[in-house]
Amino acid sequence: MKLTMLDRSTYFKGLLLLIKKDKIITKGEDKLMVKIGESLGFEKIFIENSIRDLMENEFLTDDIPVFSHKSLAESFILDGLKVAFSDDEFSAEELEHLTKIATQNGIDREWLMLLIAKYLKHSDTLNTNEFLFVNKYLKDEQVETVDIKA
Repeated sequence: MKLTMLDRSTYFKGLLLLIKKDKIITKGEDKLMVKIGESLGFEKIFIENSIRDLMENEFLTDDIPVFSHKSLAESFILDGLKVAFSDDEFSAEELEHLTKIATQNGIDREWLMLLIAKYLKHSDTLNTNEFLFVNKYLKDEQVETVDIKA
C-alpha cells in the first residue's frame, strides 16, 4: 500500500495531538516525534516548529484522524503507544484519544485493550526509538515532496 501525503500528514498530526493530551512535551516525546516526522518525509525545521508551537497552535484542531486503510490506523495506534509511553506514563487522556481514533477507524475496542495489555507486558522491548510501525509502509517507496515554489 502506498502511503499518501494525506495519510502522512494525518499520521503526524494525530501523534502531535496525542502528545498534547497530557499538556507536557518531554524530551523523549520530542525526539521520537522528530524521528517519526523525518521518516514521513517532513523537513526537520517544520517538525521542530510544529512541536515547539503545539500548545499555542490555535489552528490545530482536535479532529480525530481517519486513515485511508484500517491497517494504517492499526500501525498508528502502535506508534501512538510508543509515543504515549515515551515519557514513561500513559494518561487517561491519551487512552481516551487512542480509543476514539480506534473507533473512528473501525478498530475494535477489545483489540485495542488487548494490544495495550500486550504493549505493557513487552514495553521494555517495544518502547525504544529503534523502529517505527509506520516504516513498513515507507519501504521501497519514494518520499513524496511538494515543491512550494511551483
